Amino acid sequence: MLLNNDLGIKTGLTLCLLLALAGCSDSNESAAGEGFKTGVSDNSDTNTDDSDNNSGNSEFDQKGLLTALSQHVFVPSVQSFETKSQTLISTVTSYCQAIETESGDVETHQQSAKQAWVETMNQWQQLEVMQVGPLTDNDGKLRNIVYSWPTTSQCSVDQDVGHFENGTINDNPYDITRRTNTRRGLDAAEYLLFNDDLNHSCSKDSLAPAGWNDRTDTAKQLARCNFTVELATDINNTAKQITMAWTAEQSGFHSLLTSAGESGNKFESAQAAINHITDAMFYVDSITKDAKLAAPIGLSANSCGDAACVADVESRFSHNAVNNIRANMVALQSLFLGAPIGTDALGFDDYLKAVEQEELANTMATDIKAAIDATDAFEGTMTDAVTNTPNKIQALHLAVKKVTDNLKSLFITYLSLELPLTSAGDAD
Repeated sequence: MLLNNDLGIKTGLTLCLLLALAGCSDSNESAAGEGFKTGVSDNSDTNTDDSDNNSGNSEFDQKGLLTALSQHVFVPSVQSFETKSQTLISTVTSYCQAIETESGDVETHQQSAKQAWVETMNQWQQLEVMQVGPLTDNDGKLRNIVYSWPTTSQCSVDQDVGHFENGTINDNPYDITRRTNTRRGLDAAEYLLFNDDLNHSCSKDSLAPAGWNDRTDTAKQLARCNFTVELATDINNTAKQITMAWTAEQSGFHSLLTSAGESGNKFESAQAAINHITDAMFYVDSITKDAKLAAPIGLSANSCGDAACVADVESRFSHNAVNNIRANMVALQSLFLGAPIGTDALGFDDYLKAVEQEELANTMATDIKAAIDATDAFEGTMTDAVTNTPNKIQALHLAVKKVTDNLKSLFITYLSLELPLTSAGDAD
């Protein structure tokens, strides 16, 4: 593991050894041993006054951090996703009406539907980095209904376009809630809205809706659009479930987080609840860095045998892959700071400052912003870059890696947190 000499570590050879153990051990626990200074407290009195939390004192309001994250990051994010998914329904419905009546500008309505999908996806990509509580329950059931990537099947979506149009499947009324995840969600909607090829994607005609490729383009476009309305409605219904799971009085996950450590709470301590959140933050390591950036250019295993692999690019029909990565890093930034940029709240940066690691806090904040800026500076599409300019993807990968290197070493060590099992022993 490489240590950054500019971090100003003052604890000498002993701490260096601890950090080396944290980076190389197969254990999923922090290397901080008994007596390591954490400077934390389960103090239930919320205090977001920066003058108290930035001074390197021996107390840190962990419940204040959990409250800030819930109020300023998690709850607004799920509510925003619900709102955007509702807009997706209305814009796609207008698009279908324009196709059916042949009135108005069909292309304009189509572009509005595509834009609504992009905005809905961008918000979802923030929630991808916030997979805690309701999004992890039942093996991530709600998450996978909304978004099943990287497991997708365009032929399955084509089949359900036909089933939905017929209204039945196997002599039973069509019910999208009983269909597999690869036939539902944002990835299915992307395929139907953005794929310019109106022919089916199945390997042979017998797997597709009967006579599909013989239909007129308008008939195909309308059938796909009508099913996209069904998909959007299903996404919105799931979004409502996620919002309710967070905000329900007393039983909502918001209440669970803010009362962590109290009698009857599933989290035995505020520290345990914080560790649950930081586990989610490691999405930017195993998924954003490795699956979304490294895999398509062969820096890690992919479906093309480590060669350049366009098939592994996320959101390749909409060319939204770079926006997805940006949204992932914006979510990490909000979690790290305790609130989106522009809102003052207690965050992990304050937690680090409370344990006398202000320089690390500032370094991580700067590196996260630099990764976001790198996505803004990225020109062209991810698909084109995989084939023609992989060095651009590698540069973005390095910008994200700079963040995750500190996240899974110094960050978890100084805060006495545990690595998620997916990152244990990973020195990359």
